[in-house]
Amino acid sequence: MRAAILSNGRFSVDTVPDPTPEPKAVVLSVSACGLCGTDHSIYSNRLLENGAILGHELAGTVVEVGRGVREWTAGDRAAVVPIPYCGRCELCTSGKQNLCGPGLAAMMGCGGAPGGLAEFVSAPVSSLRRLPGMLEPRLGALVEPLAVAWHAVRLGNIRPGTRVGVLGLGPLGLFAGLIARQKGALVFGTDYRAHRVAGAHALGLGAFTADDQPDDRIRDLTRGGPEVVFEASGRPESIERAAHLARVGGSVVLVASYHSPAEMTPGHWFNRGISLLPSIAYTQTDFEEALDAIATRRIDVGPLVIQPRPLDDVQAVFDSFSTQTDAVKLVIDPSV
Repeated sequence: MRAAILSNGRFSVDTVPDPTPEPKAVVLSVSACGLCGTDHSIYSNRLLENGAILGHELAGTVVEVGRGVREWTAGDRAAVVPIPYCGRCELCTSGKQNLCGPGLAAMMGCGGAPGGLAEFVSAPVSSLRRLPGMLEPRLGALVEPLAVAWHAVRLGNIRPGTRVGVLGLGPLGLFAGLIARQKGALVFGTDYRAHRVAGAHALGLGAFTADDQPDDRIRDLTRGGPEVVFEASGRPESIERAAHLARVGGSVVLVASYHSPAEMTPGHWFNRGISLLPSIAYTQTDFEEALDAIATRRIDVGPLVIQPRPLDDVQAVFDSFSTQTDAVKLVIDPSV
């Protein structure tokens, strides 16, 4: 099969052996694989050894089943939960499955099994979630990032009438805003990229560019600041900004990845009673609820993806990761 191999800080599309299904596992033909900030961090910081195959946001069609698999047959379509939760640690058994250390360390495409930037991938049946027949495969690849935002919104305890601010209107920020709105929240976001603000407007969210004095506008519209601010930009300096934007007694939910230090003023957080809630990954329940929300179109993620790119474009996509303007969510289709 063809796969995008990461070596010495660059991708090359090479031919590698096809995967074979282990017992209680299947081989999928990958229909779509999304790319996110985690992938770019792995790429730009060279976090994995040479020969890695990235891609943890994926969906595909079963082409082969391993010994003992009876609930899946060739032709079935599935989204993949890329985190192999151990199910035995204290975190897994106490409702904090998203923090399972062994599971996160073995995440598919992030240091564990080879990921979805390949024509085929092997996955255990415990990681498969069936896709409804009418759901496009490219949307199946968006279940995983939607689950990340789903967990963050759950952590923020969003209720009808909650006033919400979103810093950063990339995929996770938009997803968090859409989920919060679906739960009855009043949502306003901001991003320094005009095309992302326009995308938020197209999805029906209130949003402002850096030229609009966004923080003042959001404070005015929420009558004193949001009760919950989702920091989704991944910019370390925005963490302190989120605390200034939140109203007294509010919360800041971190839903991005940070790879450099952040300057924070603890006294400001303390004196205003601002809670800091880091949100990482998701539980299996979050994943399943995100899949249901996409399948039933309660959350319409279709407008976030334009035509998926072929596997041969992977290096070009990563080269333009920070500057691309033609899509909000980047998706690779290894089958073309």
